[in-house]
Amino acid sequence: MAFDKKSSLGFIDVASGKVRVMIMSIDKNSKFVLQGKSEVESVGYKGGKILDFDAFSNSINTALEIAEKQVGKNISDVVISLSDFKYKSYFLKSKIDLPFERKITDADIKKCTSNLSLNQTVNFDKETLVHVIPVEYIIDNNRVVDNPEGNFAKSLVIRYHIITVDSGMYSSLIKIFNSLNLNVRKVVASAYASSLSSLIDDDRQVGTLLIDIGKSTMSVAIFIDDKLCYNYSFPLGGDAITNTISKQMNVRFSEAERLKIRYGAKPPMALDFSDYINVYMIGDNGENDEREILKSDYLTVSSNATRSLFLIIKKYFEQEKVLSYINRVVVTGGGSKLSGIKDIISEVFSCPVRCAKPVKQEELSENFDDANYATLVGLFLFYKLKSVTDYTDFSLEGTERKNVFDRFMKFWMENFG
Repeated sequence: MAFDKKSSLGFIDVASGKVRVMIMSIDKNSKFVLQGKSEVESVGYKGGKILDFDAFSNSINTALEIAEKQVGKNISDVVISLSDFKYKSYFLKSKIDLPFERKITDADIKKCTSNLSLNQTVNFDKETLVHVIPVEYIIDNNRVVDNPEGNFAKSLVIRYHIITVDSGMYSSLIKIFNSLNLNVRKVVASAYASSLSSLIDDDRQVGTLLIDIGKSTMSVAIFIDDKLCYNYSFPLGGDAITNTISKQMNVRFSEAERLKIRYGAKPPMALDFSDYINVYMIGDNGENDEREILKSDYLTVSSNATRSLFLIIKKYFEQEKVLSYINRVVVTGGGSKLSGIKDIISEVFSCPVRCAKPVKQEELSENFDDANYATLVGLFLFYKLKSVTDYTDFSLEGTERKNVFDRFMKFWMENFG
């Protein structure tokens, strides 16, 4: 089956641990077809910072070349996610008054959106716009509707969720893609992408906190009444647990990672207090010193380290006054596979927790049925759905708008609670 270059699109999940690439093409019947995939170590990039431009550029290029060889041609356009970026959320509203009561049209909705004012809230010297998502439609000042189009009214108010990223980090990454002759068609917030692939309809309704756990970052989003009402990124991930194990047990980072993967972070049970495991500690001469320790000693350290990580998130949402609206937690990403993490998160947030894999897609193979691919699959779904709920569409043209906000609303719940 032949595909031209313009019918193929690359989806790239950029994170500290891995660069993951998926290439999809559209056939003559407008069906999406998986053409290539790859996954390579991410070198020269950590926590949203490019530590080595050439090394990181080479990581992305290598991942692309592997996938492109499977396709048999180079691609020119990509949709990317920035898993380690510093995201910010803002809320604002825009209003239009109609000359008389009539049916609201799509043009009215677009006009209301075009009236959005940004520069008094978003500092475009430091932030770049990535999402403009409507979260509530109000007609005639008091009636909330799911979709205003077709309703008779004299006025329309739309409340929006604005998501931005740090401009310096963003610009550096875009330069890398430009240097590889790639056109970035859309940047998608990682938690938003992960939510598209991992949440079910019920999750979106009941008040769900999504946590995508990476190596150095946890991307989080809150959904209430089927709306993305919060998006944030914490500069802590699975490596923070490994670091704590390494320091408290006097073992090398690699040994701490091995222990974490093998034994997990479950709080010790009665059996663990009589069970011994082998650990390579750092001896007095700097060499590895193999010793037997109680398994319970390790599990106490690892479970406490994991609990501390999620207590930080809990405290943050307590300060933001949205904790009481979280009735369920869904965790995904590579860190969600840590044994015992589900029970610890449930204890911290006092609510049900599930570890989610991407929902199976007919266009994708079973190889994507893994929490590591939550963001990558979500990128594909973002494009496939072409959601009208993101008015930045699939271009970056809106990133330089210079308007004035009507009103900045700091917390979602202050407006909708």
